[in-house]
Amino acid sequence: MSGRSLIACMFLFALCVTAGLYTYWNLHTGPFRHLTDTLGQRFPGSSPRVEGGQHGLHRETPRVLRIVMRVEFHPLQEESRFQDHVEQVQRIVREQLVIENYDLCEIHLFQQLPEQSHVLRSVRIPFQDMAPTTH
Repeated sequence: MSGRSLIACMFLFALCVTAGLYTYWNLHTGPFRHLTDTLGQRFPGSSPRVEGGQHGLHRETPRVLRIVMRVEFHPLQEESRFQDHVEQVQRIVREQLVIENYDLCEIHLFQQLPEQSHVLRSVRIPFQDMAPTTH
C-alpha cells in the first residue's frame, strides 16, 4: 500500500468515526436537549446532563429520566436548598417532558470543590408521586 493510499484511508476512517460519534451523540441526547438547555439557563454553571430510557437491553426495567447537575452548595448539609433545587427541577421537567413516558426520575446533585472529592446527593422520585403543575 502506498503512502498516499494509507493517508487517504486514515482520513476516511477519521471521517467515519466522527460521523458515527456525531450521530450517536445526537440520537442519545437529542430528545433531552431542550430540557438540558432550560436547566442550564435556569441554573447557570450547573452543567446539566439529562439521559433517559431503560437500562441496556433489559426491557423489563423501569424507564428512568436521569438528571445530573453541579450545585454550589453542600447537598448533604443544606437540606432546604437541596429540596428547593429538586422541586424547581421537577417543575421544569413537568413543563418540558411528557412524564407518562417515564416511570422514575432520578435527580443527582453534586458539589465539586477544587482538589477535593465530590459530594453527591441523589433522590429517586416515581413520576406518579410528582405533584401536578399548578398555574
